[in-house]
Amino acid sequence: MSNTSNLILDFEKLFREKLKLNNCRFRKKKQENNYEITTPSKDVFLMCIGEFPEIKLIYQPVGIRTKQTIVYERAIRSHIDFCLSNIQESNTTAVEQN
Repeated sequence: MSNTSNLILDFEKLFREKLKLNNCRFRKKKQENNYEITTPSKDVFLMCIGEFPEIKLIYQPVGIRTKQTIVYERAIRSHIDFCLSNIQESNTTAVEQN
């Protein structure tokens, strides 16, 4: 279980760095492994990490969904995929070295 916790922490750190590139705000919610992502255009997405690497991203309809919302959603999903691949690859490499 601690290995999963470490993977989630590694993912969270890398994902936070990627979101900074898009000027998005990343905030951990009170519930375990739940996060809120706010874009510069005030769109809100909720992200939930279930059994790692299962990650759900949900758009919160707080306003009108625009073309910019779709661009941010694609970027966030791309960041999730990149971070998951990176974490899984580094974890596989670490296991192979042991």
